[in-house]
Amino acid sequence: MAKKGIDYSKWDNFKDSDEEDDEPAAQQQAVPAQPHDQLPPDSNAVPAGLPADAKPMAAHDLPESTKAELIKDHPEMAAKAGLITPTTTNKQNTKRKQYFHQGQLVYEWEQGLDEVNIYITPPPGIKANMFDIQITSDHLTVGLKGNKEKFLNHNLGAKCKHSESYWTLEDTELHITLTKLAKGVPWDAALEGHQPLDPMTATEVRKDIMRERFQEEHPGFDFSNAEFNGNVPDASKFMGGVGYS
Repeated sequence: MAKKGIDYSKWDNFKDSDEEDDEPAAQQQAVPAQPHDQLPPDSNAVPAGLPADAKPMAAHDLPESTKAELIKDHPEMAAKAGLITPTTTNKQNTKRKQYFHQGQLVYEWEQGLDEVNIYITPPPGIKANMFDIQITSDHLTVGLKGNKEKFLNHNLGAKCKHSESYWTLEDTELHITLTKLAKGVPWDAALEGHQPLDPMTATEVRKDIMRERFQEEHPGFDFSNAEFNGNVPDASKFMGGVGYS
């Protein structure tokens, strides 16, 4: 019997590839919406475009422009109203984000200033020489030698430096390291078509990337607890930008 998490049978016949019409939001674990899918009652703010005396209404019935503004300016409220699917994280390591398919954990991923790391739990007994993994500048395939079907067969969330990207088998975990082509630019998702980071998580990721840049440029200081006022600077462009030496 397969352990809770990855469905090991997918290594033999996994259909989640770029050739299918993915529906990212439906692939994630269900997140209960607010009762009646209404905007949080404790909010005194009335979304733009509605009269001041507007009565509560279902969030999904709001005009598209109002939804977009709500998601952009008030992501926490939008999440409570069910307009945003929250990013799922590893409870022991919250920097690791999780991607589910039909209720099964497919992989975890995290990113930093210049790398994106993907973590996969393969079936027991699989050795490194049994993997068939191909990394190009914009595509990733993961499977087992001799198997036609691939476990993953997707375009990347952004381009990588494939000559500096690699994979290793560490104990019982497959670790794929992708070196970002554009240093300092955050990826919305590890793989194209998979659920992007929710706005709140994306902001935290940008903060972490900016802290990492400060740490790289000023190694004698500790920026791990640095806070930001207002919008988080773009680490790839802030004060002249950043690149590979």
